[in-house]
Amino acid sequence: MRRFTALALAAFLPTTLFAETAEPRVLAPIVAMGAYVATDDMEGSVAFYRKLFDSAPVVGLPDFVAFDVAGGWFAVVSRKKYAPGSEPGLGAVPYLQATDLEELRARATATGIAAPEIIEESGIHLLKITDPNGQLIEFFKLTDQ
Repeated sequence: MRRFTALALAAFLPTTLFAETAEPRVLAPIVAMGAYVATDDMEGSVAFYRKLFDSAPVVGLPDFVAFDVAGGWFAVVSRKKYAPGSEPGLGAVPYLQATDLEELRARATATGIAAPEIIEESGIHLLKITDPNGQLIEFFKLTDQ
């Protein structure tokens, strides 16, 4: 009898402890992902990212310019105003999924920077570029294993 009771509880408890309620789920408060890079040269940086993303900014303020990248904002901000004390190239690295790394490499090269070869790993290809401010940006493409 003990074995039956233990088996019955083992089958019953997980479903009662983790059963979903009929109440609607509350959406997470985060609705989009964004990243920014700080710069000391807004004009030069905006020109670089305009060519790299092949698009115009969706927000164009004197010290904050944002591009729509896959539904989130990739922003270029004034280091003096938004990131005082930060050092070029240090901090978080924007990591963006792409469909065509060769195209991005060509766009980066067209801006005048040296773009390295694409790194081909099993399951993923990577393109790591450094913008004119020294900020590393990584693009990745998932591939068949």
